Amino acid sequence: MKSFKKFFVEKYVLGLEEDITLDGLGTIRAKLDTGNGAYNVLHGEDLKIDKNTVRFTTMNNFVLEKPIEEMITINLGAGNKEERPVCLFDCVIGGRKFPNIPFSIGNRSENIHKVLIGKNFIQHQLDALIDVALTDVADKNMEVNV
Repeated sequence: MKSFKKFFVEKYVLGLEEDITLDGLGTIRAKLDTGNGAYNVLHGEDLKIDKNTVRFTTMNNFVLEKPIEEMITINLGAGNKEERPVCLFDCVIGGRKFPNIPFSIGNRSENIHKVLIGKNFIQHQLDALIDVALTDVADKNMEVNV
């Protein structure tokens, strides 16, 4: 078991918003959403599902076609649910590479943030602390002083 000090010192510090790179899209702005326990979310509209693939339009009118890893049901609140495909993307945050990261594809046209990074990815792959007062610090190699 790690000591309290080691637990914090060995963590990466990230801000509330960070630039990330997703294969097929390039660098885009993402919000790190510690309240989202489900998958990461990528904006996609005009979804066309054909057997095991999904074709959709995302930011800057990029059209992507990806294999579907699974379908999930998202609770949108007020009794509303939505079925979404989940696709894998290679992701880079702060110079660190993460292959085959799951993103659900949902229409976020009404949302400010078109990409959400969820709690499970933050905790298990990024192993990071989020300072909501900061943005764009992923590549600055910040240290935690305890």
